[in-house]
Amino acid sequence: MASAQEAPDYSQRNNIYSSTGLTPVPHARFMNASAFREYKKCLAQQEGQSCQKYEFTAPYSLDSETLKVATKLRAAWQRLEDRYYWRAMTRLNNPAMVLTHCYMDWSSGQDKTQPAHFTLNVDSSMYPKELAGKIPEQQPDDRMWLDSYSLLPQVPNKDYCEGLNMDWTPMYLPGTCVYLAGVRLFCIEGSKASLNPLAPKPIGFREDLAAERVRKAIEEAHSTYLREYAQDVTRALLPNGRFSPLPWTGMNTAIVAPTMTLKPDLTFLKDKAQEAGNSLGGVFRGTAYPYYLQGLSGPSLALRAHLLPKMNDVLGLPNPPGVWKLEEFKRRFPLNNPAMYERFGYTSLFQAWNEVTPRLLPERASDKPRRQMIYMAAGGNVYLPNLVPVPVPAPMLLPEFAAGLPYTGPQSRFTWVSVGEGYEVPRVNGVPAGYGAITK
Repeated sequence: MASAQEAPDYSQRNNIYSSTGLTPVPHARFMNASAFREYKKCLAQQEGQSCQKYEFTAPYSLDSETLKVATKLRAAWQRLEDRYYWRAMTRLNNPAMVLTHCYMDWSSGQDKTQPAHFTLNVDSSMYPKELAGKIPEQQPDDRMWLDSYSLLPQVPNKDYCEGLNMDWTPMYLPGTCVYLAGVRLFCIEGSKASLNPLAPKPIGFREDLAAERVRKAIEEAHSTYLREYAQDVTRALLPNGRFSPLPWTGMNTAIVAPTMTLKPDLTFLKDKAQEAGNSLGGVFRGTAYPYYLQGLSGPSLALRAHLLPKMNDVLGLPNPPGVWKLEEFKRRFPLNNPAMYERFGYTSLFQAWNEVTPRLLPERASDKPRRQMIYMAAGGNVYLPNLVPVPVPAPMLLPEFAAGLPYTGPQSRFTWVSVGEGYEVPRVNGVPAGYGAITK
């Protein structure tokens, strides 16, 4: 058994998963340590008058409902990313693409977002440094990109054409090459090549004006489109009878929804116990499975009382309950039924939060070639003795945006996490401000 000196300092715990209740409806309880401290101070000073609450509850949402919410969050992002690109392309190629895309809808019909899938997120920020490298990590896998980057818009043209008027400012003066019997005689052209080596180089191309048009579209995306993206996200996260999230009042904090399955699952227990024993090593190789099995006979003192007392924390308890290494390993436990949560002293939560990280869209390198900023120009080849020029595509790439379109606004991420009783809920701060009943 690990010694008391090995136990980490848990005194800074603040938002804690407390327990699971099965009646009147399945719900998870959360305790806020700061609010509890203020509550005790209030009781001492005001002699039992109304004091701030410190324990909060939220009903469980079905796993299928959290999947639907996650899919809506993916759809919201995909709408933003696709309309952003096509706004920039249409503005860059004004007036040609205003005529071809704003008066005709070329949406591909592929705007049906592929469903989200469950991924249990575990990373090193969730557990003490003493367990670094011991608990296998899994980053959120919410696939915040388009399901496919096609040559046609996925969103309808009303999503990216609003407010675009015709702009006839000259931007491009085509070059011309003259051929005789397949041999190039001469060209009247400039020095900057297009993406088509068979086309004459343009005599002139206002790259500065082209870049300015794209920058204008970037501004529009970060104002109008960003605001509408936030509205789409808000609609996706609205509570209803099947999805009951619990928000926190802190800045940049997650919305949390306790998540359950209908069918109880015990098949995971042996594998997770073996994984914990092998990862932690030593005595845990033989004790992890019996320790977790205690849940089968009902709530156990071993799951409710700390075996390695160190010092009382703000809750007046000797650190979190149970053997802390094995309890922290419950972050690897899967979604389950509330009856199993109550028995085994853990719960699973759906989380959604805003992440503000400057990025270049699309983010994956494999998708960037299909999302370049290109001015769709054309040159002319003359094939003697015919004197009529034959148009030849001469698309002009804007190097300034070759790595992608910049995006500096928030992106709404999501994942699922598990947490043991008495342990910190990740990605939340402040005080819960939920839709569930306040119990204390």
